[in-house]
Amino acid sequence: MSWRIRGLLGAAALVVLTSCGVSEDEAVRLKEGQRLFEEDIDPNYWYCSTLGCVYEGQACLEVFFEYGRSPALCLFVAGDNGVCNKVECAKEGRECAIFDGFPGQVKCIDKKK
Repeated sequence: MSWRIRGLLGAAALVVLTSCGVSEDEAVRLKEGQRLFEEDIDPNYWYCSTLGCVYEGQACLEVFFEYGRSPALCLFVAGDNGVCNKVECAKEGRECAIFDGFPGQVKCIDKKK
């Protein structure tokens, strides 16, 4: 098998593995009346670039919504505007957590005891 075919097969496998749905345990949804982005943020800066995010306090994050993962978005991580203050877990007894990486991940985990 040529290296090109192996490369294409590897890329196809990667796409399949990363496109898997979100489990109910990990899923979040927006709280009623909340928005991920503030009204004064230019929509051109909602999505991550290879350099990261424009505003200080933001991180490049994928959000694990009930219907699937979001694209990598520039979201605030702390304070009243923090993403975990704007979402709730789809399943009771869980809490929002932000996992490091590029992009990071916003999903639910078991509540700390």
